[in-house]
Amino acid sequence: MKRKLSYNGKELWQMSTDELKAQLKINQLRLKERAICFLLGALLLAFVNPFLAIIPIAILLITRYWLLQNNHEIQKEIGKR
Repeated sequence: MKRKLSYNGKELWQMSTDELKAQLKINQLRLKERAICFLLGALLLAFVNPFLAIIPIAILLITRYWLLQNNHEIQKEIGKR
């Protein structure tokens, strides 16, 4: 991953193991909440215009991929310690 991850002004290598685990839980919660919101939005848009329902699904897939990458990096950092 080429991006530098930072949470609360700290990069991953500066965070304690407890902070990393807490951030991992927050990211997992974000994954669930975002999925629910975007899928409900897609469902509502499907009633208005089925073609527009693709937009929130595409946004969900892209941001889900980023969050999963972040979680993978956090897990790697936890594994180093």
